[in-house]
Amino acid sequence: MKYRIEKSDLFINNKLHPEGSEIELTEVQTKGIEDFLIPVSSPELVSGTSDVAESSSESEIKNDLNKKSKGNKK
Repeated sequence: MKYRIEKSDLFINNKLHPEGSEIELTEVQTKGIEDFLIPVSSPELVSGTSDVAESSSESEIKNDLNKKSKGNKK
C-alpha cells in the first residue's frame, strides 16, 4: 500500500525518505511507524468517482465562487 510520510523523515530500506514523500510499504514494514504514515488512496481505485460523489453543498459553493469570480472580471 502507498503511504505519505508525516511529522518526520524516515530511514527505510537503507534510504532516507523526507517528510511529505510517498512510499510503497507492506503491512509488515509499517509496524512501529504507523504514527508517521498516512494511507494514500490509489488513483486507479478512485478515478471517475469524484464527480459522482460531489455533494449538493459542494456544487453550490463552486457555483457561488464561479459567479463571484466572473463578476469581478471587467
